[in-house]
Amino acid sequence: MNEFDQSLEDQSMNYVGMIAKFPLGVHDLKSFITPENHLFVLCHLGIPDIDIEQWRLKISGLVEQSLELSYQNLLSLEYRELTIFHQCSGNPLEPKVPTRTISNVTWGGVSLREILNQLQVKPEARYVWFAGTDRGAYEGVSSDSYIKDIPIAKALDNDVLLAYKLNGEFLSAERGFPLRLVVPGYYGTNFVKWLSHIYVTDRRSPGPFTTTFYNDRVGGDDATLKPVWEVAPESVIVHPSQNELLYLQPQTFSGWAWASKGIQSVDVSTDGGITWQAVEVEARLQYAWQRFTFQWTPPTPGQYSLMSRATDYDGAIQPIQQERNAVYIVAVTVKETTVKESKPFTVAE
Repeated sequence: MNEFDQSLEDQSMNYVGMIAKFPLGVHDLKSFITPENHLFVLCHLGIPDIDIEQWRLKISGLVEQSLELSYQNLLSLEYRELTIFHQCSGNPLEPKVPTRTISNVTWGGVSLREILNQLQVKPEARYVWFAGTDRGAYEGVSSDSYIKDIPIAKALDNDVLLAYKLNGEFLSAERGFPLRLVVPGYYGTNFVKWLSHIYVTDRRSPGPFTTTFYNDRVGGDDATLKPVWEVAPESVIVHPSQNELLYLQPQTFSGWAWASKGIQSVDVSTDGGITWQAVEVEARLQYAWQRFTFQWTPPTPGQYSLMSRATDYDGAIQPIQQERNAVYIVAVTVKETTVKESKPFTVAE
């Protein structure tokens, strides 16, 4: 048994079983920063019982020297914060079904790159594995640990964090206390919670969360798989709400757009995708989602299908349907009687 496998043997659990909470719908996403109590929760294998005095973060593998850090060791390292959109990729058994489970939060912790640079990564390194303390079964598949991997080049990006704070507060148990991985621009499945071991290697992890789950079929070929890593361009109209009654007068609509590469532009349609027009998009702050607004005066009373479509800085365009980031359609009814003006939501800091 190697050092990595032995570290998995030493873990303990006080709860086994998936925990999932999704408190916010699309039209509840009104704050720029999502409050912690409104953030979604997904614990595939349950919540581990961690004795912080005994807990250690181990870093080993293809590095010139291995390292163990206590919680206090981590707290003594240089601290930094990043505001990052945080999105669940959805059900891995139905990867093309949109869930639009998205939030925007500020993570605080230490730079992974700074630690790896001190340990001197060997030239043959290609991937980094991240193992949580949780273990159990998910969808009938047993796992000794929730393990994800990312390319070594991504791990050495200065903005990948080992995070112990969320929105300025120390992580709770269900958020991953004492430590979780944060990879800006990647889907939340890669943000390993209850982090206990970082392993630098020349190959991908063989665990179920990198093989059985969280891979996309490419080009219709079942033999070609692409890891669910970078977040594809996506946007949602937050205001007006679904099935809202509007009036025949000028309207101001608002929403959010996000992508791993950042959003270059957003187009909207008020006729179900027949025609599109570019709208105003705010610049991205660090890795946060970006607000867009548009003005519209309905030409006549009736039923309308409002849509937004985002394009990222690589030129990738949000698809209309049949993908996890498919366009979201907001159905509204416009009546002739004027009651009050429609107002955009207020961004709360």
